Amino acid sequence: MLVQEPLAPGEGPGRAAPQFLKRIKDYTMSTERNRVKVSFTADERAQVDALADQLKLSVSELLRRLALGTRLPDPTDFVAAQAIRDLLKINADQARLGNLLKLALDVGADDLSPAHLARIEGLLVEIATVQAALKATVHAIHYQHHPRAKQPE
Repeated sequence: MLVQEPLAPGEGPGRAAPQFLKRIKDYTMSTERNRVKVSFTADERAQVDALADQLKLSVSELLRRLALGTRLPDPTDFVAAQAIRDLLKINADQARLGNLLKLALDVGADDLSPAHLARIEGLLVEIATVQAALKATVHAIHYQHHPRAKQPE
């Protein structure tokens, strides 16, 4: 007895399956995840959305962590990370300014008066001091929020 394989949608005598169905069939992946549907009132949904936004998680990830009792991120970590990014931007601006001052010394040192040269060199020292303070502040913030991180000797 001959067993005939089932035909794909759109296939049959004289009909070929559309190309998009073949592509969908080729790229579909099965998943082992299960969905859980939860009903919320409008107010409850607004609270869940606000908490998910505050913690920078999707609603799905927030509910998963709450249901399984896993750790939620601390909102102060986001504030600390933003502060570190801002300080690093300021540090980069300071470095660019220092490089421009060094370029001015290299290119136009002959045209500058000794007072201007001394002022530029003083600014370079101040920039280096500010950069060291910024670096120390970034490290202090980082190690405050990541106490187990290895601190340099």
